[in-house]
Amino acid sequence: MQDTHVLILTAGILGLIFFALTVWVVAERNKTKQMLGDGGSKSLEIAIRAHGNFAEFVPLILILLAALAHEGANSLFFLILSVALVLGRILHPIGIRNLKPNALRAVGAMLTWIVLLVASIAAIVLAFIPPV
Repeated sequence: MQDTHVLILTAGILGLIFFALTVWVVAERNKTKQMLGDGGSKSLEIAIRAHGNFAEFVPLILILLAALAHEGANSLFFLILSVALVLGRILHPIGIRNLKPNALRAVGAMLTWIVLLVASIAAIVLAFIPPV
């Protein structure tokens, strides 16, 4: 599968996850009748943070992945980054529902951070040393 197809698939899956997180926030807002902020509702606060965390990380990482695809990064490397990002973005909101520290949230966050770091470094390297 070409990197652009992997990128499009990754973006599509992440779009569906973001939609699900949005629906979660809206459902919590309707349940708590809280239209702005969290009003002290722990369940709404959790939904808002899961949604916000996704919005904070995913756009930049998708831009980095698009740049890597454009510059011809190694396909296996690109696929691993894409799968790790999707897996991380699935695990994090599942784990964040538990108020105590837990493996799902930690692994989800760490996968996202690793993809951000590795993709950022790879983009810088590819800017100076294009693949052959």
